[in-house]
Amino acid sequence: MPTLRLILGDQLNPNHSWFSERDKHVHYVMMEVRQETDYVLHHAQKIIAIFAAMRHFAAALRKRGHRVHYLSIDDQTNEHSVPANLDALIAAHGIDRFEYQMPDEWRLDKQLAAYAKALAVESAMVDSEHFTSIPHAMKPRVTSTSMAISNG
Repeated sequence: MPTLRLILGDQLNPNHSWFSERDKHVHYVMMEVRQETDYVLHHAQKIIAIFAAMRHFAAALRKRGHRVHYLSIDDQTNEHSVPANLDALIAAHGIDRFEYQMPDEWRLDKQLAAYAKALAVESAMVDSEHFTSIPHAMKPRVTSTSMAISNG
């Protein structure tokens, strides 16, 4: 089943269980989007450092044999919106399942939950694996020990 997995800029964990095996049907996506750079004033050096780390992580995943789609800030196909970019990739690659790691930020959590719920394909939110416990606000949404939250 072709699967699209979103990796956010603060989820650059090479030890995440997603990366333990290569799967030719799994597409990872990382994106530099104005939606994230412009919602609040950020120092330019902070943005540059985050993008550099993301690019390095994407290259490391490719080197390990993973299929990575990286949308740079100046990519002509970049819609500068997480949902719009996801929609384009889902359509372009015949994706049947969308997965994302639990965002650390409430604003993105709310946006991605609404996006996943509205999708015509299956979707799931998984643990980001960088906290030792489930945040209190997430407990009502957790449906299994793996924290997979499914739509479909």
